[in-house]
Amino acid sequence: MVEYYGTEKDLLLVFLSNNFEVSALEIARLYKNRWQIEVFFKWIKQNLVIKKIWGHSLNAVKIHIWTAICAYLIVAYMKHALKSNYSIYEIMQILSVSAFDKTPLRDLLTISQANQNVKELQYDLFNIMF
Repeated sequence: MVEYYGTEKDLLLVFLSNNFEVSALEIARLYKNRWQIEVFFKWIKQNLVIKKIWGHSLNAVKIHIWTAICAYLIVAYMKHALKSNYSIYEIMQILSVSAFDKTPLRDLLTISQANQNVKELQYDLFNIMF
């Protein structure tokens, strides 16, 4: 059993290990690195759209994940460049429905905002008190 006091979060952590060849500090570092990997996998599951891996070799899985990360970063950059109020998920949904549409991206993302304003206007029209 290894106890580690984290000064950053003022927290006492307790780790169990059967590796008696490394120091307590090294075990704490290993768990910290392992936790970073877990956080990364959680981010992948929440943000990348990977429904099925196409190949089962190490190279195929790496290519698939890197392609998904690149697509996510391109959409994130596009969101930043267009200063869009949409989330990255919403932008990906818009792009998936209009993949073969020739509308420029700037127009594509502002048309939806105009439709949203129409819905708000319709809601106000029906709530008029006479």
